[in-house]
Amino acid sequence: MVFNYFQNRRRERWLARPEPREWTEWLRRNVWQYSYLSEPHKSKVRRVACVLFHEKKWVGGGDFEVTDEMRVTIAGQAALATLGFEKSYYFERLKSIIVYPSAFTGQPASGGDLILGELGQQSVHFETRTGESWQGGPIILAWRAVLNEGRNARFARNVVLHEFAHHMDGLDGQTDGAPPMTDYQFEKKWYRVTQDEYRTLLELAHRGEDTLLDHYGATNRAEFFAVAVECFFTQPHELAHEHAELHSVLTRLFGQDPREWLPRGASRSA
Repeated sequence: MVFNYFQNRRRERWLARPEPREWTEWLRRNVWQYSYLSEPHKSKVRRVACVLFHEKKWVGGGDFEVTDEMRVTIAGQAALATLGFEKSYYFERLKSIIVYPSAFTGQPASGGDLILGELGQQSVHFETRTGESWQGGPIILAWRAVLNEGRNARFARNVVLHEFAHHMDGLDGQTDGAPPMTDYQFEKKWYRVTQDEYRTLLELAHRGEDTLLDHYGATNRAEFFAVAVECFFTQPHELAHEHAELHSVLTRLFGQDPREWLPRGASRSA
């Protein structure tokens, strides 16, 4: 209780300060959805960005310097996921965000964690990544991917939302494509819908067919959830048309329907 009191006081002080002028310009330029939001939603994005900006530990990978623009951009993109929540949500369990200039190399370690290439002394096989979320640990992002996807709606991708989805998925101790839920009936529906959708994507990806959902979502249930979240916030109209039940359960989960603030065709014209 004492910790929450001081935490809330700090947040109130941060939120009471005037926002630097450049923040709004960075959000407008680097979060393409921002321009379509209502003023109340824009205000909420800025509030979440402000708290994440000050509260999280921001670390540059290697000798990379994390700038204010990077902090605001990443926080602003992540804030889209919180617009439908009744209570303000600031990703309380996330302590740090590591930013690399571009794609970084890493190796899956025992337990599913990632050892960054520059730290893994015994590594024999590395993978190139633009994002990673560690269970109970930091989120790692490649700035080039963050910026490109944040500025170009046609990419229909968002590594920030992808990795923050993994973080939310793992809040119950398991990153398995089922974030914490309190409604048992909805949890059963969630499992049925996402399991059916996952199996369909797995089959279509195996046959090499084009799909709205990225084939990477066929890797496992956790990646399916993260890919679905990306699509939900970048192509909601297309998702609702092609995967109505999946769109419906995501709407219930996030307490919002992005179709209400993102015009049809926005992902092709922005």
